Amino acid sequence: MPGSITRFGNLGQVFREGESELLNEVARVSILYEDLRLELGELRVINERRDAKGPMDGDDFRVAYFMRRALVTLIEFRRVLTTLRGTEEFKRRIIFHPEVETDELLPAEQYFQHNGARLKELRNEFGGHIQPAGVKFATGHVSDVTGKITMNRHCDGWTLGLDCDFASHLVSAVITSKLQGIDYLQELRDAFKVIADGFNQVQAATAALVYLFLWSRFGT
Repeated sequence: MPGSITRFGNLGQVFREGESELLNEVARVSILYEDLRLELGELRVINERRDAKGPMDGDDFRVAYFMRRALVTLIEFRRVLTTLRGTEEFKRRIIFHPEVETDELLPAEQYFQHNGARLKELRNEFGGHIQPAGVKFATGHVSDVTGKITMNRHCDGWTLGLDCDFASHLVSAVITSKLQGIDYLQELRDAFKVIADGFNQVQAATAALVYLFLWSRFGT
């Protein structure tokens, strides 16, 4: 049946005032899930805008940034999921819900076991660590690139009005330094697939954990 159900609860009571290790880990899982949802949402917006209007200034920088953040979030999610499943409270309670472990959590763990090294590799390729060597390569290989910098006289009060648009070209060159001999577009497509597959696993695991351990605590 279409529609949605919303529940409300005092978060201090929901999370037992921080005294439950299991609920603290479910809280971490929830935060990382929302992080990943935001990161993939931004990538989708960029892609749809490019399809409709063509490339815009800063697109490459934004793609690299949100790709990197999504990869970092997936790596962190794996650590949290492992910690959560190792808590005594989880071990005691999951006995009564073996289907959650079998159908939702184990597939997520298997995904991370299979793709863990690849996630870290992709994170580094897409600028996970902006190291001096990568920057030196970038600044030494942009003689055919025109960059842009802007200082806006009027700003919104949030920033100083400085726009270092040229940084997107440098980031692209840093990434290129790590992909020498590798097809960039194919690597980008591969990264998107790994992240999308990971998000599917994260969604399933998060939904199962939230429903099992939090849903009833938000009342009716």
